Amino acid sequence: MTAHDPGPLATRPATPLRTPDPASPPLADPPTAGYVVAREDGFDFRSAEYADLYDRSDATLFQHPGWIHHVYATLAPQLGAVPVVLTVRAAPGGRLLAVLPFVRRSRYGVRVLELADLGVCDHAAPVLDREAARWLRGDRALRGALWRSLDGFDLLRIERIVGGPEPFAELLGTRTHRRHPYHTHTVTLPESVADWPGTTLDPAFVRHLERKRKRLRPKGGVALRAVHDPGEVDDLLERLRAFRRGRFLERGGVDLVQEHSHFEFYRQVARDGVAGRGPAVLSVLEVGGEPAAVSLDLADDEAHLFLVVGYDFERLRNYSLGLLIVDELARAAIARGVRRLDLTVGDEGYKADFSAAPAQLWSTRQAHTVRGLVAGLVIDLEAYARRTAKVIVAKRAARRAAREAAPA
Repeated sequence: MTAHDPGPLATRPATPLRTPDPASPPLADPPTAGYVVAREDGFDFRSAEYADLYDRSDATLFQHPGWIHHVYATLAPQLGAVPVVLTVRAAPGGRLLAVLPFVRRSRYGVRVLELADLGVCDHAAPVLDREAARWLRGDRALRGALWRSLDGFDLLRIERIVGGPEPFAELLGTRTHRRHPYHTHTVTLPESVADWPGTTLDPAFVRHLERKRKRLRPKGGVALRAVHDPGEVDDLLERLRAFRRGRFLERGGVDLVQEHSHFEFYRQVARDGVAGRGPAVLSVLEVGGEPAAVSLDLADDEAHLFLVVGYDFERLRNYSLGLLIVDELARAAIARGVRRLDLTVGDEGYKADFSAAPAQLWSTRQAHTVRGLVAGLVIDLEAYARRTAKVIVAKRAARRAAREAAPA
């Protein structure tokens, strides 16, 4: 532990702020006694006050108490990430108004402060009281107190902010913003299962799905089943992992599910979800009563986020199981009254087939030292190199598929 490292359970003294400028147009009255910023690295994300704040915020499911708890408790220790958690409360003893959940990691000798993402969060958002957000965002005194509560880092970076960098830029004053190379994609679901997919998707694509279903009928047909037995979780997660292994090896991609640290994270999240303690939904697509695809997603009353999926790539390679499980998940979501299916990050072609609307993602960052400034430039170069490599791999795969499809 360095002299600048307060340790993962440290709590910094609170920094009192002035009452926000009454001339700014608030959505609700600011607290008359002002508000307080504190560094609480041991913050309890399973506490009642965080659950209440989450419900009062516009944060995403990736900031849900049941998800972010395991980012810190399960994943961060294995990756050497140090918690850095900032809180804002209304006056001493007042209610929680905001939480900024960060971690600090060392990368190539550069101390990077980033949102608690660690490769498993597709959407970034501050956890802000919805009514208080307007007078918290853009307040210079708050911004100064937030920065004074941080130390021991070279570069602050936040990735995959939906819609624009403003939620973080206005809070923290970050100056460098970039469009993320990929979009997030959302399907607007109809009110009735009877209207899916016929009145929603392209008829040619609907016929494609029906042909795949028809081909699977001799094998016992297709059925989606939500998992409610905690005793099934470990076996199904192992199947998901095994299903993905062959597909990623063939494509030459990196699959975090194969990493012990990330797999253990997903397993803990799945266990909590099946037990009703978190946002995770574990589903299995069965063909003839046997698991053919397994999906671990996030869901609430408003949205279903398609997150991690694996399917039997060897035994049922040409049956479009990936498409069929999305179709079945959409039907199940509609039946629950959910109107939004989020296919999350990535510009894969199948998302357009499901009439998903793309939304721009952004990143924002701020160098804290000269080393951090240089690191930011290197990050841009690495991102460009990764995008170029993926394009090359995709073109090679397309050429290979064209050769295999060509008549002998």
